[in-house]
Amino acid sequence: MTAEIAILNKYAVALAADSAVTISADDKEQKIFDSGDKLFELSRINPIGIMIYNGMDFVDVPLPVLIKKFRSKCSTFQTVKDAAFKFLEYLNSFGINAPDTTKESQIRKIVEPIVDRISKKYRVRVEEEIINDPKTSIKTADDFRKISTQIMTECIELYERLLATRVDASFVGKGRIKDDKVANDVIISIVGKYMRRFNENLKNRVVTIGKLCLIKDMPSGVFTGLVIAGFGSDELFPTLISFEIDGMVSGRLKYLERNFIDIDRSATRSLVVPFAQKEMVERFLYGLDEKIQRDVAGFCKEAVTDITKRVLDQIDFEDLSAKQSLKDDAKKGEDAFVRGLQERAFSAIRTQSQAEIEDMVEFMPKPELARMAEALVNLTSIKRRVSRGVETVGGPIDVAVISHAEDSCGLRESIIFPQN
Repeated sequence: MTAEIAILNKYAVALAADSAVTISADDKEQKIFDSGDKLFELSRINPIGIMIYNGMDFVDVPLPVLIKKFRSKCSTFQTVKDAAFKFLEYLNSFGINAPDTTKESQIRKIVEPIVDRISKKYRVRVEEEIINDPKTSIKTADDFRKISTQIMTECIELYERLLATRVDASFVGKGRIKDDKVANDVIISIVGKYMRRFNENLKNRVVTIGKLCLIKDMPSGVFTGLVIAGFGSDELFPTLISFEIDGMVSGRLKYLERNFIDIDRSATRSLVVPFAQKEMVERFLYGLDEKIQRDVAGFCKEAVTDITKRVLDQIDFEDLSAKQSLKDDAKKGEDAFVRGLQERAFSAIRTQSQAEIEDMVEFMPKPELARMAEALVNLTSIKRRVSRGVETVGGPIDVAVISHAEDSCGLRESIIFPQN
């Protein structure tokens, strides 16, 4: 993991990234180095930079190597968006020629965690509802088989509903993704490993879930984040576009576009955008983050429910229907309160806090943009250093300030782009 930040105004864009790199030999062993490069120059002609986070390789090749090769071959770009999609096309053409073992490994990394989650959910429910339940009615092996099949069916249905809510991911190239025999064989082998005891119908449904994971906008744990920002030759103000790429699927690069920010005189004039581990930056910018919102909403929901119960218990009703009617009305009020908290109150807090900072960011000179970007990454680094767990953010901070002017400044404490 990492912490990265982009700050844009009409003068420039500042990019900052820490240098901690986490290497895992398996699920239990981790090693962290604080000398990784994540911030690079994408074009030698246009002032455009690229940051990478999460996965640092593409089809088992270090991304810095591919960025350097792309940079040496590319020509001028009219817009940052042109440069970004040209880079995706370059990765796609490179990935097509990856070894079959690499492609199979990528499919396995996307699909196996989902199948493993289904299997773990099944085991937890079997333990709770059958093995550890003193009231269980199971007496024979057939009883166990019937109930366990029902539990697995419900676990599968949960993920089917989840995937039904997700839209399709994007892929480099045109047309629909074709059925891939290599991917199909890998998915079948994974499902066979986890579901030996179940019938073919359930296995086929999990195979279908695996295929959907490949084409839906659900990034795997090994996705790579790309943040591309700067100026094309036709752009007066900076642009930022970010993607999450998830390897090659059926011979095409899978990607999800996450941000497209085009600084303008009349619309978006400045913006601060965090990436990867961003909860501390969100607290600074918005006054709260997603975890705080969940905790506050959960506390309020429990509190208003408890208040309702206490009030109703103190009222003498003429009949049960009157009590139930008031109870139903109170439940509607509770739901409306929590919904208003989530949809309006939190939004108002975030908007006001963000506006107060970004109103100042709009007029910041380039050196101040660099200092602010570095400070925001350092904020997350300090939090990780004094918190429990692995220190996944840290080391020297790379900062680049990209502008049209010749006096663009940068720090690594203080390098504009690592030239490797």
